Formats: sequence, structure tokens, C-alpha cells
Amino acid sequence: MRSLGGYRLLSLLGKGEMARVYKVLDPVTGRLMAMKVLRPSEILEDLLGKEELERLFRSEARIMQELQSDHVVLIHSSGRDCGRTFVLQEYLCMNLALLIGEAIEAELPSRTMSPLLALDIVSQILQGLDGLHRAGVVHRDIKPANILLDKFKQVKIVDFGLARTESLDHNRPAGLVIGSPYYAAPEQEENPAKADHRADLYSAAVVLYRMVTGNLPEISRLKDLDWDLLGPDWSRFLHKALAPDPHQRFSHARDMLAGLEKLKQDWENRREQVCRLPQGIKADGPLETRFLRSTAIYTGRRPRAFKGLTRLLQPVTHIQNRLHRLKYGILDQATSLIWAGEISREQLSLEQAREVADSLNMDNSMNSPEHRWRLPTVDELVSLMQPRRSLEDFCMPSLWSLEERSWLWSADTQTRSKAWIADMEQGAVLSQDRHCLFHVLPVRRAAREELSFSG
Repeated sequence: MRSLGGYRLLSLLGKGEMARVYKVLDPVTGRLMAMKVLRPSEILEDLLGKEELERLFRSEARIMQELQSDHVVLIHSSGRDCGRTFVLQEYLCMNLALLIGEAIEAELPSRTMSPLLALDIVSQILQGLDGLHRAGVVHRDIKPANILLDKFKQVKIVDFGLARTESLDHNRPAGLVIGSPYYAAPEQEENPAKADHRADLYSAAVVLYRMVTGNLPEISRLKDLDWDLLGPDWSRFLHKALAPDPHQRFSHARDMLAGLEKLKQDWENRREQVCRLPQGIKADGPLETRFLRSTAIYTGRRPRAFKGLTRLLQPVTHIQNRLHRLKYGILDQATSLIWAGEISREQLSLEQAREVADSLNMDNSMNSPEHRWRLPTVDELVSLMQPRRSLEDFCMPSLWSLEERSWLWSADTQTRSKAWIADMEQGAVLSQDRHCLFHVLPVRRAAREELSFSG
């Protein structure tokens, strides 16, 4: 099946018990979209039956179209073709699970992020949930994989296949698991039909805990955690938000939002006094020139080819850059590389990013292939990642202004449809679809005469 409803199927984005999601292309407009196609598992079809699954699928699409929220993924249309029911929705490349490096084995540690960014993301989740709850909808599957992010890190909640409303919830058999392990509230696991909006708030609190600590909360151990870094207000907030009894939690999303705002104010007041290096980071020894891989590679699905990265694809050590601004770029004497002086303002596909790098060679007096502008390898991009002096620092030298341009293309590819990018804010490497739009920072090898620069 190469097309459906007149849209070209490009690749499979994900699949669950009820549906599969594909990246599709509108041949008329050239716009990329996500298509969710009803394809239930045999077990689910035996439990609910085809007619009930069809009703639930269409009801989910109707709910999302009626919500019209800035923090709910936009539905374009729905239809049926070749015996398949589908829904077309906006396509966003990034989701929170990918951003923090949450593995299939969710119990494994993930990457941590800036407390301010974590608070901002969860605030947006709660704003979206407030609209859902006012409309009588309980999502019941809030987790990082269902939180999409645009280039400005604006949140879009997706996947309402488990949502509960009066029209959606009846006829579901008793004992059917609703929600995701580790993120579902205790009462939701025990009796999904009776879980109300406070179950969503519990899940949002787990997401916050995950982003800031890199771990999943263990209720019995919350009292033993060391909150000296973030302050006692965080501990009190999370104890309330993660209370096993829903009556002891925040009553509504707007109440939890008010609590988050207090956390933000407290952190802004004390973050300048809090300073540490991330665990596991080692400073390099004496200054020396590093010669990094400059040839692009195809890694396959397991990036074992990347040396010096942790399981979470973050650098084990950091190079002490020796950067000098030149009239045609920025020289790093530590790596003998010359970087473009500015990150591209436009977001580009991988092919477009390659064209931008190639276009710089029209004005380049260096004719040798070794000194031509090109996309950097992962190894080269990682050489710019610096250890944070505090939890809010960017991981990239300040000679470049990120300004919402922290996701950069590399020349390395993972599969025929995916390539590697660097998150210069979080200091990590992750894979993305080649059609996604990110920024580019071209690089080239410095000539011998350029290395003699003395700043």
C-alpha cells in the first residue's frame, strides 16, 4: 500500500494496539502530514469488535476537531479508502520522549533538561489539559511520546485513543488496560472507567519529575531524595502532585498551574546560587589538537560508530575549544575546523541543508575538496558541546546565538529515511526524519595558513 485517500505514504511513524501512524505527502500542495490509520491488533478486535473500534476511532477524531486548542494537535480531515478509516493531522517531527532520550525500556534513566524548560513544557501540557477537562475529556495517556513539540518547543498533545468521555467509554470490557505503565495514576490502573481528570494531572507530574531528574518517581522513596539542588518547594509540589490518593492532589489543572508558577519564581530567585557539572562529565586534559572524523557515515539503527558518547548519546568528555572569529567564519584551533559564523535562520530538510553548505563554496577560494564547506559529522558537532556550569546553561559556545536554533543537521545518516541531528541546547545526539526541518551550521577543514591565526 503506497497511497491512501490520495496521499502518498512515506514511512511508518509508529503503531499501537489500535492504529498505525504514517508520514504522508499531499501531492497537490507538497505538504507533509501525519495519517493515523485504524489497524487494531487481533486481540483488541476480538475484545471490542470491528464496529465498536470504528466508532471509537471516529469519536476520537471528532473530539480533537472540536477542541480547537493551541495545545492539541490539529486535525485536518478524516476519511475512508481501500477499506481503511484514517485521520489526517498536522505533522511535527519532535516529541518529548525523543528529546529526553526515553528508551523503549522506560525504566532506564533518560536525559535531564533545564528546570525552566521542564516547567514551561509542563505548563503548556496543563494548559492543554485544562481545555480538555473543561470539555469533559480525560486523556488517560499523558506521557512523553504523546507530547509533540514544534521548533519553538510549543506543546501539542496527541493520541486520544484512550480518552474517556460519556460517548467513548461505555462498551469497553472490564479489565482492559488503559494508559501507559509508569505514567498512569494508581486509580487508573485499578479501575480505568472511574479515573477522572486528576489522573491526567498525576501523569503530568510524572513527566515533570522525569524531565528534571532523568528518572521515574518511586513513591516510597520520594522522602529520601536530595532536593537541595532545586529547593524544598519542588519536593512539596511533587509530593502533592504524585499523591496516590487523587483527593490529595491538585483539584484542577489551573490549580496545578498556579503551583508551577510558584516553582518557576522560586527557581529563578535561587538558580544563580546553584552550580554543578552534570554527573559523569569529565574535563579534558591539556590543550591539544583533535582531528575528528570528517567523512559522513551510515550507522544503521544502533549508533555504535559514534565514539565517546554515553548510552544517552551525550559526550563523555568535552574538548576545550579555542575559538577565534574570522571574517569568513569561526576557527577552532583545538580541532582545526572553521565553522560558519552564523547558524542558518531558515529551517531546512536534509537535502536543503546540504545545498546551503554547497552554496558557500561558490565564494570559497579553497578549491581542495578537503577544505570545502559541508555538513558536519556528529563527531564534529559534538566537539562544540560544552559541559554546563549550571542547569540552565546552553551546551554550545556563546559565539553562536541559538535563538530557537539549537537543533542542527549532521552529515551522518541512520537509515534511508533518517539522519542524525545534534541538540546543542541539551548536549545530545538524536535521529530524525530526513524530511523534517532543522537548522544547519556548515563546517570545513582549515588550511595550514589559516591555522597560524593568533588571536
